[in-house]
Amino acid sequence: MATPGVTLGDVMSAPVLTIEVGESLWDAWQMLFVSGLRHIAVINADGAFAGILSDRMILANAPLTAETLGARTAGELLSTIPAVRLATDASPVEAARVMSERSLEAVAVLDSRNKLVGIVTETDLVRWLLAA
Repeated sequence: MATPGVTLGDVMSAPVLTIEVGESLWDAWQMLFVSGLRHIAVINADGAFAGILSDRMILANAPLTAETLGARTAGELLSTIPAVRLATDASPVEAARVMSERSLEAVAVLDSRNKLVGIVTETDLVRWLLAA
């Protein structure tokens, strides 16, 4: 059962690992590998949220070689993936619903100024459920 009053601001992971749209998938892959994380937020040059890439998305869409990943940008891969975002005051149940309906592993969390402040992953939602 959902815990009343809990918001995405309470369950999200922050800070968020980010990369700019023009950077290569190789750079994204290396950042994920070094950090041990599975998701990276992609931002525009002005810092606006553009989407989320996962290690699985990168593996599924390009052969894993430095040459092939170096030749494609994060923005190119994002063009095939919907950029889903929710507000910090949205509920974890809403995030789970959106993720389930759209087959997503993670959604971005933006504040009232539309700035990226966190990410909610499947793991975050499981942790929240276990703590409830």
